[in-house]
Order: sequence, then C-alpha cells, then structure tokens
Amino acid sequence: MQSPFSSVRVAVVGAGIGRAHVEGYLAAGAKVAVICDLDAPRARALAAKHGISPRIETDFSLVLSDENVDAISICTPNSLHAPMAIEAMRAGKNVLCEKPLATNAEDAQAIADCARETGRVCMVSQVLRFRDDVLELKRRAGETGEIYYARAVSRRRSGIPKWGGWFTQNELSGGGPLIDTGVHTLDLAWWLAGCPVPLAASATSYAKFGPHKHHLGAGGAGNENGVFDVEDLAAGLVRFAGGFSIHFEASWAINAERDERFCHLHGTKGALLWEDEPKIVDEDGEIETLQSRAGSAWKREMEHFLGCVRSGETPDPDATQGATMMRILDALYQSAREEREVAI
Repeated sequence: MQSPFSSVRVAVVGAGIGRAHVEGYLAAGAKVAVICDLDAPRARALAAKHGISPRIETDFSLVLSDENVDAISICTPNSLHAPMAIEAMRAGKNVLCEKPLATNAEDAQAIADCARETGRVCMVSQVLRFRDDVLELKRRAGETGEIYYARAVSRRRSGIPKWGGWFTQNELSGGGPLIDTGVHTLDLAWWLAGCPVPLAASATSYAKFGPHKHHLGAGGAGNENGVFDVEDLAAGLVRFAGGFSIHFEASWAINAERDERFCHLHGTKGALLWEDEPKIVDEDGEIETLQSRAGSAWKREMEHFLGCVRSGETPDPDATQGATMMRILDALYQSAREEREVAI
C-alpha cells in the first residue's frame, strides 16, 4: 500500500545526525529528494547506503530555491539552526530542526516568530518523545496522580564528542552536555509532566576533564588543535508553576560506575520510571514493567512531522515549545555562571 506521504519531497541538510532523519523519512514513505552537506562524498555515501538517488548539494541556497522541496530537516551544528530555519521558512519550506532549536533563547524565539508569521510548520526533533515506551508512559501519566518531582539524568563516563570540533566550541554549540544530551531527558521530564510553565533555574557546571583531553568519546579528538570551552558536567534544579520541579544531571565525563540515562517522575499515586526497563510504580509499591513494541521512534517522528506538513496542524513539539526549552537552558547556564538562581 502506498504511503500517504509518498508525495512529500524532503531535503536533509547535514549528513551526520541527518542519517537518522533519512532513515525515518524512508521508513515513513516520503521521498528524500536532496541531501545537502559540505562533504559531498559523505552525502553520496549516505544515499548509497539506502539505495536512493537524491540530488547531492553542498550549497544550502540551492536547496531553498528548489520549488519541488516541501520540507527541510536541519541537522547542522547548533549555531546554524536559527539562520537556516528562518531562511527555509521564508522560502516557503516546512522545517524539522534538530534539537536544540538554537544556541540561545533570543534566536529560538525568532524561529518561533517566523513560523507564526509565515504559516510554515516548524517542529523540533525531540525523538525520545516518539519511543514506544515513552508514548505508553505518556498515555498512563494520569495514573500517578499529581506529578510533583522528576529526576532527569544523562550521564556518560567517557563520552566527550569529537574534542576540538564544533561540539566543544561554545560559539558553535551553545554549551556542552546540557545542551547536547541533557536536553533530551530534561525535555522528556517536562513533556511527561504536561509542559508546565518554567519559573526559575539553579545550576552548577564543571569542566574538569575536557580541557585536559581526558575522557574522550570513541571518536577521540576531532581537532587536536581545537577548542574546548564548554562544560563537561552540569547539574541543577528547574522549578515550574504548580510546584513541579526537575532535578537534572548531564555529563560527558565523570568518574562513575557506568553510563546512565533515565527519567523518573514521581506523583502522589505512583511513579513513571523511564530507564533500561521502563516501569510504572503504583502507590502500594507494585511495579509493572512495560513491554517494548515494534517500531522506530524516528519513523514515528517523521510521520508526525509529515502529517503536520500535509494538514497544517501544529506539531508536537513546535517551535514555541523549543523556544521555552531554550529559555530554560539559557537560565541554567546563566545560573551556573553567576552562582545564583535565575528567573525564567
């Protein structure tokens, strides 16, 4: 049976994390018409891996001028998200932008404003929201009563990515593990709790290993003569309207027993525990382990985005949610710098 999205033509800009976007679009039945990357051989290799023949571009302006492209996935370094997303929407394209939406709240709000002004669909790629176990936790969140506290952890022991490349340069990335991996679990906790209004943030951050090229990830150094001017660990607390709070930790490098990634939400009648084996705990302490179902989170995410492109409906998360998350991240970084709680 033909996919309802077979007529939607998409361009993927950036062949790094863009690999997952290509896979998601193809699984959803859309046509990947263009892959754009400064490294043309890498773009061609991605196309060949999937047996497709998109146009390969190295010039983003040629993607914008292509009247046959309906939507663009922006999978570039964080500092390029805002200018590319805004240019794309002004050119009439719908946009799926990798997280974070921008490197600061001002630029993220400019994206949200542009989406409203142009009437284009603009969605933030927060793929954890589309995992089958997460969707089941979301569906059953009401069983836990009032959710009032969450812990969100994204911890790598030795996982500094491509030292000296754009990930470790604040000007290009906007920050270290908080804005890179931590935003996944922070967003997850916020979304499962119903996206309450953020009020204040308090954080601390450290760079104990990165400046010395210790605890590098599997890829080693991306540029031996590069820069490391971001944190390698951040931790803190975000307070929200209604009394809800999230206690978080995000690290690329820490002396610990193992890597960990989890999101626990605690309510008056139970708890939602997203971890290796997601669970729901009731008020009597009875534990129900959720069974994973078949399906790809990337496919679900692309189906949701493509459905919104076709219908004009507001995606979840949209650019407004992305701008709110960026205000939270900005406040956390400011708090760490100034060693005080910061209003959001």
